[in-house]
Amino acid sequence: MKILVCASEYYPHGSGIANVAYNIVEQMKKKGIECDVCSPTGPDIKIGNIGKYGRISLLYFWFKVSKYFKNKKNDYDIVWLHNPLFITENPFKKCLVTIHSTSQGKIEKRIYPLHLHFYYLFSSIIDSYCIKKINNEILFTVIDPSVKSELVKININGDKIKYIPNGVNTHLFRPKNNKKFLRNKFKIPENNIVILSLGRFNEHKQPLELIRIFSKLSAKINNLTLLMAGTGELLKNSKTLVKDEELNNVRFLGQVHHMDTPNVYACSDYYIMTSKYEGQPLTLLEAMASGLKCIVSEIPNISLITDAADCGITINVENTEYAANDIINYLKSDNKRHSENARNFAVQNHDWEKIADLYLEQFSKV
Repeated sequence: MKILVCASEYYPHGSGIANVAYNIVEQMKKKGIECDVCSPTGPDIKIGNIGKYGRISLLYFWFKVSKYFKNKKNDYDIVWLHNPLFITENPFKKCLVTIHSTSQGKIEKRIYPLHLHFYYLFSSIIDSYCIKKINNEILFTVIDPSVKSELVKININGDKIKYIPNGVNTHLFRPKNNKKFLRNKFKIPENNIVILSLGRFNEHKQPLELIRIFSKLSAKINNLTLLMAGTGELLKNSKTLVKDEELNNVRFLGQVHHMDTPNVYACSDYYIMTSKYEGQPLTLLEAMASGLKCIVSEIPNISLITDAADCGITINVENTEYAANDIINYLKSDNKRHSENARNFAVQNHDWEKIADLYLEQFSKV
């Protein structure tokens, strides 16, 4: 079997799409399956250049893909397309389409500033048009059950859609015994309870709400440290709020190098996510594989995982007082088993080798 993978981003560039495509390709190579990757950065076939023009740039990339492979589509046994946006007909007949997210989902959850509403409305029209043009006999996969619902709403046959969750490298992300050494490395108090937040500082991640909740926690529990890793448009505001709240136990780590990320998880005790919208966050799976107990928002995409794993609690982020009280009760409870539950669930259900087998099954059907 020879597979062509077409994606608008690929590791080490990009995020969700890049991560899934790269890890599955690496697993396929281990199985002796030949893969060519086509993206704006290669590595095998470099096409187009994703600029700063949102959907317009994506449409251009997929136009270039269609043109490039017009006379080469029979060189592959199967083509794996990630969020394809073909304005004209899909040139590939034997393909699997993976949809990671849709603009329609973002509109329904209103996870963006008001001034971007018309942009996402335009994007949702483009998405729906392009997806509906794909032959209805083609198989789809989604990385989140809610995306399946969004596809069904635009008349994609639900029987043709397979939910395959995100994966995690359970060998890289794992509990470690040298927590004391790691805390010294990151200048974290050795004996504190460390709560980690890792992700972009943007509106739908709600970092300001997290800081307000943590401020209430700190008023009642002395030995707490909050690590906030990442960058984004709300980073400056977050730092200002920490200063205003007079919190001296919040550490901003900035953009953590991917080589250090496993150690950041390993030196923490809890993982917290206060998002108002998520697909299936890779950081949550990384935290679980690292054996962290989880404190997450009451949104289905996240709680679906943590409830199944029995590895933490959900909180109502909109009510900071209730959220803080729930977290305090959780921190004081006997929750040691949640660490082991998190690790076991990640290994048994989200290891990339297991996820690759699910994709291989779909490739074989195609």
